[in-house]
Amino acid sequence: MKFTYLLIREVSGWTAECLEADAIGEGITRTEAVASLREALEERMFRPDAVAPPSKPDASPIELVPASQQKLGALDRIA
Repeated sequence: MKFTYLLIREVSGWTAECLEADAIGEGITRTEAVASLREALEERMFRPDAVAPPSKPDASPIELVPASQQKLGALDRIA
């Protein structure tokens, strides 16, 4: 599964916000924030007690890619 994210500089570190799902990750560094986001998405998608788990779990890892400025402009036009 492929998800895009935004990195946001905060006073105390970084926040990685997923554009397709309601999930965020936080960390002191960018790498920590992205790793935290990956954990949040994995917990949401693959934990057995999830509200609506997939009928057949996808064995492929979650792929996170930074959002481009072009994509952000397209999202602004949709909203």
